[in-house]
Parts: sequence; C-alpha cells; structure tokens
Amino acid sequence: MARVSAFRGLRYDPARISLADVIAPPYDVITPALQAELYSRAMQNVVRVELGLTYDGDQEGVQDQYMRARDHLRVWLEQGFLTRDEQPSLYIHSHTFPAPYGSGELTRLGCFAAVEPVPYDRGEVLRHELTLKKAREDRLRLLHATGVQTSPILLLLEKGQAISEALRSQIVAAPLLGEAHVDGERGAESHRLWRVCEPSAVARITELLSSSRLFIADGHHRYETALGLHLPGVLALLAPMDDPATIILPTHRVLPRSRLDPDELMTALVGSGWDAQPTDGIDSGLASLAEFRDSWHAFVIFDSATSWLVSRRRQAATGATTAAHLDVAVLNREILEAHLGLGTADFEAGRLLYTREPAEAVRLVAERGSVGFLVNPPSVAEVTEVSLAGAAMPQKSTYFFPKVPAGLVLMPNQ
Repeated sequence: MARVSAFRGLRYDPARISLADVIAPPYDVITPALQAELYSRAMQNVVRVELGLTYDGDQEGVQDQYMRARDHLRVWLEQGFLTRDEQPSLYIHSHTFPAPYGSGELTRLGCFAAVEPVPYDRGEVLRHELTLKKAREDRLRLLHATGVQTSPILLLLEKGQAISEALRSQIVAAPLLGEAHVDGERGAESHRLWRVCEPSAVARITELLSSSRLFIADGHHRYETALGLHLPGVLALLAPMDDPATIILPTHRVLPRSRLDPDELMTALVGSGWDAQPTDGIDSGLASLAEFRDSWHAFVIFDSATSWLVSRRRQAATGATTAAHLDVAVLNREILEAHLGLGTADFEAGRLLYTREPAEAVRLVAERGSVGFLVNPPSVAEVTEVSLAGAAMPQKSTYFFPKVPAGLVLMPNQ
C-alpha cells in the first residue's frame, strides 16, 4: 500500500493571528467574490498563496501570482506568522458542519499526513475522475514557485472504525493546537486541530493509515501534480469512507442556448422510453427526485416557465459498467447528446454551466433563457465501484462536502 508518514508541518502561530482569519477553501471552489472577501480578512490569509489575484502588467515568472505567493510565504515566515514544527508529526482534524440533509450537525474526524504519490495502476491510490491540463499546469507552477503544498487532498480509507478509534484516543489528552469558527458553505463550521508527534503514537497511526487502499475524493489535480514532480509525499487529509460525515452533494447542470425547449424535449424523451410528468415547481420536483434515487434515473428538467420530472428504471450495474450507469452519465448520453446534440467537445469546452445550488440553477436559467437539469448525487458506493474498476466519471460528477480548508497545515516539499 502507499506509504503514509508524518511530516514537519508549517502552521500559523495562533498567538500571532486568528486561524479563522487565514484559512480558505481550496482554490477550485473559490469564486471571484469569495476571493475578494478572503483578501479582506487578513494580510496573511492563505488565499494569497492558494489563489492569488492577477494584475495588469504581470510578467510570467518575474512578477505574477505565483511569484507573489512565494514572497508571501517567505515574509510570513520571517515575521513569525508561520512556524515550522521541529518533529515529524501527524495532525488530527475535527470538522463540524451543518448536515446538508435534515437537521443538526455532523463531525468528520480525519488526519493530515504525507502520502506517497504512486501511479494509479498499482491499485493503492484510486481515482474516480480525469483531470484537466489547465488545472494541472496551474498547480505545477504554484509548487515550482513556492515549494509548499497549501491545500490538502481528501483521501478516503476503507478501515474507518479502527482509524477513528485510534484518532479519538489521541485527542483525549492532547492539547488543542488551534481552533477556528467560520461561516462555511452551508452555515457555521468549526475546525479543531491536534498534533501527534510522540514516535510510538505516530508509528501506530501511520501503520493503520498505510494498511488501506486510498480513494481520492477531492484533489485529483494536486495528486497528479505531486506524482509528476516525483515528490516524496502529497499533503492529504485521510478520513473514513463509511463515516456518515462523508457526503456527496449533487452538481446541477444548465445548458445555455438549447435547441429544444422543455416541452419539445419531453415529447422526444417520452418517444424514447422515458416517463415525463409536470411538477408543481422546482421544490416539488426536488422532493420527488430524492424519492426516486434508489430505483430510477431521474432528473428535473426546467426552463423559466415549466418544470418536468423525467425518469426511467435503473439497470443493474457493477464494476466497469457502473460509470456508464451513473445518473450524470445517463443524462449526458441519453438526453444531452441524443436529443440536444452535445458531444464530447462541448463538455470539454465548458458549454454546460454547473452549480450545487438549485436556486442558482433557477437564476441562471432565468437570466440566459436556457434549460436546467437538477440531478441526484452519486453514492459513495458508486464512486468506490468506479474507482476499483479503473474507470472515470463524467466531469463534475461528484462534490464531496465539506471541503478541506487550505491553511490549517502546510507541507514544504523538503
């Protein structure tokens, strides 16, 4: 199995600055509005490294966002805002967040560690999606400039119960290293961090972590960048796969400039074996969508005036066939491609718009005179099946929630 090890973490000093003011979501979910808001929190916010602003007059490799990221890290170290631990350590992370379905809160307990990046064909670290060249090049340039990994990937473990028990046993007596309460993606979130550096405890935990296959939930581009650079480790948060706090949210689709309106599309779909029923608004359609999840492929298709629930029975799928039978794969193949004329080039060129929020999909449809598609999320079991089969999901198939923040712990490459 891929080797999991402790590392000498680079951390913000809680005596110098509030952790809540300096952490940020990973780069690929930061909108321009959020980027501006994060810039306003503190001069030391990690967004200046993770996703720095660009300016007129920037010169590549001389003065650009990557060079500024390097300089920010150097200055924060010199000023004492960042400090590096003397001993190789593991960092236990507790992340409490609002449950996205139902009420109450959930807590994900995981461990920051360095994970050996190994080729996928070894079957030790498994992916479920393909990466894009532009994003890989961006992460490569940032790593070349800074030599520091700021944003951890999220890896899921099979042996969840044993790992959780080992981590809980460590935080009972360990002093709290840092704490942050922030306004997260869906409400108030809390982060707590503990450090494990006692050699025998580190050995016990890393042995457990190294005994499981690892599934990439989030961070395929960052993992492949580390692999391509032959780095000894990639910064990762490892968490149990079977934990109730391991959640996948749906990613809805909006198609600008559809060649068919929903009524015309419904006629075509019914003719090809789908059932189509009008819904009493988006909320009603969403409620029905969730009820259909286990036995039916189902989508809410709508424009600014009407909405429909379309469905057909699921077919049994295992192993290599799982990817082809995912809801989003069926949507792509049987509706977007077959009836609306979209091809692979359209998906790669970004012709579809994506959003996690139904209200945002409604707004986009209203503004653009387009057609929206609300979907159910894939299950963790489906993601696992696809990974084990060595297959890949369509673009924007998964959105693991909540995201692991950048800035809790940073990992220098040496």
